[in-house]
Amino acid sequence: MRKTKAEAARTREALMQGALKCFDRKGIAGSTLDEIAAAAGVTKGALYWHFDGKRSIFNALRKCVSLPILDRADVTLLHDGEGDALDRVGRFLLGMLQALEKDKAMRTSLGVMHFKCEFVGELEGELESARANTSQLVKAFARAYAQAKREGSLAPGIAPRDAAVETMMFFTGMLRLWLLDAGPVRRGAAAAIRAHVHSKRALPARTPSRK
Repeated sequence: MRKTKAEAARTREALMQGALKCFDRKGIAGSTLDEIAAAAGVTKGALYWHFDGKRSIFNALRKCVSLPILDRADVTLLHDGEGDALDRVGRFLLGMLQALEKDKAMRTSLGVMHFKCEFVGELEGELESARANTSQLVKAFARAYAQAKREGSLAPGIAPRDAAVETMMFFTGMLRLWLLDAGPVRRGAAAAIRAHVHSKRALPARTPSRK
């Protein structure tokens, strides 16, 4: 009996969740397709109907995380109504923290990508996608900082592109440390974001004192 689109979508989702559990427990290299199918409660044939192998499953999991991040960057950094561009940078970074706190699947997926995956062999090609995503985020940050410069809120002497690269480094490092540490790093992450954004802000002009 032919499956409906809804049934096929449920099977695909079950396979992705089963793979995520296996990857989180044993790493990508240590997980087998048989284990993934068993974790999803489907046959290996059903797995091959939806995916070519572990790389295509990993690719689907990565897109489930990276595409919403890129969409959020475009909306928050570039099109989030009027207002201060530096505030939008802060909102994006703080919004990512909130997403990490609320979304267990997102935390697990990012943990697998950062700590339980070797980008060699069949997964080597995924590095190019990671580079493309990084470049897209840097461009979004750079456009926000360029607007801040036009508004006069970016500190003098800071080039928008340089600020964007630094924020990308900050974001990536913060993300990795947040995933690793459930203690002081997580508790201090929001304050660190505010300090990072504040470091880019121009100081208010001083009013001449009257003698």
